[in-house]
Amino acid sequence: MKQAWLEHIALSRVVAFLGTLTLLAISPGSAAGQQYYFESREEPGVEIGRWGTAIVIESQGPQLFGRREFYRPVPPLRLRNRWLVVQDSTFGLVFTEPSGVKPNLGKYDGDVYLRALVGVTAVEIRALVLNVWGELAAYLAVTVLAERQGGDTWDLHPQWPDEQGRTHEHRTSIIWINRVMFDDESILEADMGSVAAAWKHVTGSDFEGVPEGSLLRATGR
Repeated sequence: MKQAWLEHIALSRVVAFLGTLTLLAISPGSAAGQQYYFESREEPGVEIGRWGTAIVIESQGPQLFGRREFYRPVPPLRLRNRWLVVQDSTFGLVFTEPSGVKPNLGKYDGDVYLRALVGVTAVEIRALVLNVWGELAAYLAVTVLAERQGGDTWDLHPQWPDEQGRTHEHRTSIIWINRVMFDDESILEADMGSVAAAWKHVTGSDFEGVPEGSLLRATGR
């Protein structure tokens, strides 16, 4: 089964390359505006576009909350967290619900919901966090060692310290599966093209990458 899945991945990457050329010839994000329904939630997300085998989906997270610099609004702000996920089934994993990062007092909290399509041993999830001004606030990662078989579902709630004390400005996160180790110990890593597309959708600017030295690893459960 594993060999068949890897052959499927290889074929998907070829199709992705051809599909990317087609999208570039037309316009990236040409599927924007279509509704996308996650497996475990009735509220739809919005499909921003398709890049190769990946779909970029935007959903609303919980309301913004937490410490403010000068005041706490009453009633609370109606603005909600803006969650973008990169959904790519060639990783043998899919997000089953809107997933992302939300601010808390002195930290960031993650809500990640997954289902395995095949056997996996380890998963690394990364996220870019942007403030209300569309500026990069944090680059986050969590690695989970988990022996999961096809059909297994689970959720993760990692935490990261807010080193600059600005979680009150947080609004948007872009989250993706960065790499996965299958149960035969083969490893698949993400193509950052879809992440770059999500970044441009949020900020309006080209994604120039983030230094690995700025990556913050999860410290919570």
